[in-house]
Amino acid sequence: MRDAGPVPLPAPVQDTLCAQDTLRAQDSLGDRALRLHDRTLVVEGHVDTPTLMLDEDYPVARRHTDRRAHLDLPRMEEGGLDAAFFSIYVAPYYGNGARAVGRARAMIDAVTRQVEATDEAELATTAGDVRRIARSGRAAILLGLEGGHALAASPDTLRALADAGIRYVTLTHVNTNRWADSSQDEPRHGGLTDLGREMVRTMNEEDVLVDLAHVSDATFFDALAVSTAPVIVSHSSCRHLTPTVRNVSDEQLRAVAENGGVVMINFFDAMVNPALDRTVFAAAHRQLEREAKGLRSLWSAVYDVKRARDLPGATLSDVLDHIDHAVEVAGVDHVALGSDFDGVFDLPQGLEDVTRLPWITYGLLKRGYTEAEITKILGGNTLRVLGAAGREGGEGSG
Repeated sequence: MRDAGPVPLPAPVQDTLCAQDTLRAQDSLGDRALRLHDRTLVVEGHVDTPTLMLDEDYPVARRHTDRRAHLDLPRMEEGGLDAAFFSIYVAPYYGNGARAVGRARAMIDAVTRQVEATDEAELATTAGDVRRIARSGRAAILLGLEGGHALAASPDTLRALADAGIRYVTLTHVNTNRWADSSQDEPRHGGLTDLGREMVRTMNEEDVLVDLAHVSDATFFDALAVSTAPVIVSHSSCRHLTPTVRNVSDEQLRAVAENGGVVMINFFDAMVNPALDRTVFAAAHRQLEREAKGLRSLWSAVYDVKRARDLPGATLSDVLDHIDHAVEVAGVDHVALGSDFDGVFDLPQGLEDVTRLPWITYGLLKRGYTEAEITKILGGNTLRVLGAAGREGGEGSG
């Protein structure tokens, strides 16, 4: 199970060339948007393609015309995506011990093998790496561990995975683990335990970003109180607009800004769709109670309600609304992109795969953002935080 469960991907979308031709023809901003997008270093905060690479021997260097996934290296190039954090996702059923650690290592190995076998990409661990690789015309691949249970409650394991290339750790997934509470599980600790605080301090020491996607509100603020480096929220959107526990509140947005971190907007329909209001989530929660299921099954219940009420799907405009809101509350220096490509089953109309990223640039231009602001949102903010958390502290946002 990934962020939204093992559900088939959406129907085929338009060919990239056609999509970009359509963007150029849209209006006077279309061609400007493509030029800006092309010269901007674009960074994605969270893609789940590694699960396919390990479990389905998915060749990431090959372009997949059957749309079996949202991302591959040729489509990254077509979408102007220069760098992406590939999620080393460990499902909760792997437990909290050696089996979970082994799964993480196997996925790291699968990504490493494929990246090293192609001339089109290179593994990166620093912001400087990303810039160097992007200048060479290749894709920079960073690694983020999704699911703190895969650390086996061991700072030493954290250090070992950092040495293997991990550059952020999502403290929980949908499961509360031995040292941190999740937003989609029963709280056991009231936030972070003492061990959890030690884990956060170790991440700071090892130049590993603390990722607060998926965590409970109490864990969120506990981690901010401990971390001496900027944090990230690698794939969440705005709770004010779509009221799910997986999104961040305005208070959390302001807290991340004060910390110097960045919130990366998720594209998943259930996290950006304005039709999914409080009544929808309340009905979904009631269904889970009737069925004696926990919040780990939230998306299944939400989509049952969505189908029953015949509610519309999300659009590109809805994602832009979440970017707008995050910028309004946190400031333009603290907002970025974390699509969750290949980790979700329902993407907004107009953002069906990675080739559609230039349409975000177009949408931001159309809403009045300056080119400098767009450059920050597309990648500059993520690179700044990556640099500040590591030995490159003080790097700019360009």
